[in-house]
Amino acid sequence: MKVILVGILLILVVGCAEPGVEVRAPTAEPTVRPEAPVVSPPTVVQPPINLAEAAQYIERGQLEEAIALYKKALESNPKDAGLHYNLGNAYFQKGLLQEAIAQYKGALEINPGDKDSHVNLGAAYDEIGQLEEAVIEHKKALEIDPKDPEAHYNLGVTYEKKGLKAEAEQEFRIYEELSARPSP
Repeated sequence: MKVILVGILLILVVGCAEPGVEVRAPTAEPTVRPEAPVVSPPTVVQPPINLAEAAQYIERGQLEEAIALYKKALESNPKDAGLHYNLGNAYFQKGLLQEAIAQYKGALEINPGDKDSHVNLGAAYDEIGQLEEAVIEHKKALEIDPKDPEAHYNLGVTYEKKGLKAEAEQEFRIYEELSARPSP
């Protein structure tokens, strides 16, 4: 029964997403406790949280609604790095940078190899003026994927803010080589 419910949840989450909208499905597998009784008393099944709906809220600028859905989803699945990442993005867009930082850190505690969380954490640090931390996170992203144009661009922006003109220009050159878009 649990496997069927998980399958239905995944179909709903993946099947409801709009094209071009990144929605990460919950990653935790249900666990079966050996001490659980064979016959369980009837329980009220809560409807699954529609993460595609949260993504739609973000597209429409309804960040409070998206945040509420992601927080509710995290209540039942706190070890889902994708939920932390998406909640961090919603907080970032709303300008709640400390909250965004906390969520990106939460995602990285679960999945330290998530390049996108490092990129966004670096961007959040940059926005609040913690430039050393921003450099560290951008470099971690580049250790994971040295050909990520966004990480090079963001590192260039941070170097520029630090007054490191030569380093910034180098990162912008790499960015231009890796992407079709010219740098500012």
